[in-house]
Amino acid sequence: MRFEVLLCTALCSAPALAANESVQVWLTTTSGSALVKRLNPEPSPTFGPDSGNATAIDVNPSQTYQTLDGFGGALTDASAWLIFNSPHRNAIMNDLFSVSGGSGHSMLRLPMGSSDFARNHYTYDDTCCDLNDFSVAHDMPYIIPLLQQARQLNPELKIMAVPWSAPAWMKFNNSLLGGGYLRNDHYGVYANYFVRFLQAYRTAGVPIHAVSLQNEPHNANPSYATMQMESNDQSNFAAHHLRPAMNTAGFGGVKILAWDHNWYDHGGPAEYPLEVMRFNNGQAQSAVAGVAYHCYESPEGSYSVQSTFQNAFPGKEVHFTECTGGAWATNAAANLEWALQNNLFGPLRHHARSSLYWNLALDPSHGPRVGGCPDCRGMVTVNNGAGTYTRNEEFYAWAHLSKVVRSGAVRIGATTLGNNEIETVAFRNPDGSLALIALNSNDGASRTFKVRWGGQSFTYTLPARSVASFKWGGAPTYRLVNRHTGKCVDIAGPAMADGTAIHQWACHSGASQQWTMEPTDGGYFRFVSRYSGKVLDVTGASTADGALAQQWSWAGGANQQFRPVSTGSGWQRLEARHSGKVLDVADCWTSSDGARLQQWTWANNDCQQFRLEPM
Repeated sequence: MRFEVLLCTALCSAPALAANESVQVWLTTTSGSALVKRLNPEPSPTFGPDSGNATAIDVNPSQTYQTLDGFGGALTDASAWLIFNSPHRNAIMNDLFSVSGGSGHSMLRLPMGSSDFARNHYTYDDTCCDLNDFSVAHDMPYIIPLLQQARQLNPELKIMAVPWSAPAWMKFNNSLLGGGYLRNDHYGVYANYFVRFLQAYRTAGVPIHAVSLQNEPHNANPSYATMQMESNDQSNFAAHHLRPAMNTAGFGGVKILAWDHNWYDHGGPAEYPLEVMRFNNGQAQSAVAGVAYHCYESPEGSYSVQSTFQNAFPGKEVHFTECTGGAWATNAAANLEWALQNNLFGPLRHHARSSLYWNLALDPSHGPRVGGCPDCRGMVTVNNGAGTYTRNEEFYAWAHLSKVVRSGAVRIGATTLGNNEIETVAFRNPDGSLALIALNSNDGASRTFKVRWGGQSFTYTLPARSVASFKWGGAPTYRLVNRHTGKCVDIAGPAMADGTAIHQWACHSGASQQWTMEPTDGGYFRFVSRYSGKVLDVTGASTADGALAQQWSWAGGANQQFRPVSTGSGWQRLEARHSGKVLDVADCWTSSDGARLQQWTWANNDCQQFRLEPM
């Protein structure tokens, strides 16, 4: 029987909402002030005919909200130094970034230069008055190697970079510390400072997904690197300097975010994000992708201000980029619950595309640091003196989301019952799987509920002050392995943008090499990236030999459809519907990473044959 018939039998005949769908479950429970179970895999319930009168949590995939960039924390200089020098470095990195064996963090916040959590004060060019001495040499020994390792563990990882201050010589106060404003005559050189950073990191194999204009622009702390910017400053800098410089240098796809400070400012909801977008007839709107918020100095529930911004500017993004626990909060069970309610569920239900903790790792003395918070807690405590590390309650709060929700997921509708009851948030992943995270925020009693989806349900009892992550469904995923090189079809970067190149790369378990096969008709399929949700596409619908493959949003084109045809022994040629030509690795005889995928007339060679390996 032909391969496509077998495959279509498997994919096309399955009902959209299959009875007896098995559900993966991970559970964290508490007792008193302590965590008991910690992200434990639990027995799998199954969906069946809806029955019983338990309170229903309805999951509605047709009700969609924002697309997710990811979850994670900040790789500060302090965090990187501790993790890199730990005898458990690989275990810590696996815990944080591995999709299969760890929590699968998909986003990182990276200081551009020193922050309060650094071993010393530094920037990338401390010498006035040009960028001739620019260098990221400080980051080479331990920051960049960890970022490279994180990307190997999770190739879908997105990195958001943000400065705490421009170099002192660019500022009116001529100091890295104590705030101070960027000199007007240095706006252009500071924009090029960003560009040089992006170039250096790209050269190191660590592409940057987004930059923030300034960390906490209303913070003028005298003990560590800080810089002040007002809303009109950010508008002018982004619109007239940074965006043009980035575009000219080939970084037009790198997002720019404004504000990156608290929900509340000067005692009330922050107006600054709105002001950036409105200043001078909205000049920054074409330059700035959105805004970011922190949790500090704001009343409970202040994440609702994110919706105020989103309602004013529905085409712009919202991110939640910083909050921390610390030694002032000693009840681990309460801390877990608080973080889920206030740093994850709350911001996500108010349009956040990311949720990021502060330091990924700190030592038992809450450092190393040059100033600022004296008792902050890392997501992980790394004690290199004793050769140990500990996963803290914040690790488990974020892991309950990052374990089951992939970058590119879309938040979907789900019943939530409010404080002291079952609180939820739900997502549809790029591979079609669904994820529901449920918190029992009643501190004294368990709650029994049923998860209802497409007229089916299963019943679950969640202990007091406990959280469960559920994941189910999704089309089968494959990676496409070339017969000659043994390398996999991969998204360059990886990046999300339309037009991103498709190349071959050494095979790994990341989402950028995973494709679902969704039938169209006549034995053809669209190959949908698990990473981006976009499809394999022949550029320009060209019929010529050598036309390159790219990823593109699904548009129903014949150049986005391929038919697998068996060549024997488990190998297939993938015929493009519009041209009849086959997917081919250009210059594949070199077997090099990065060789582009193209279409070519079938020549019965190994460069044109692929094995579809189920993931």
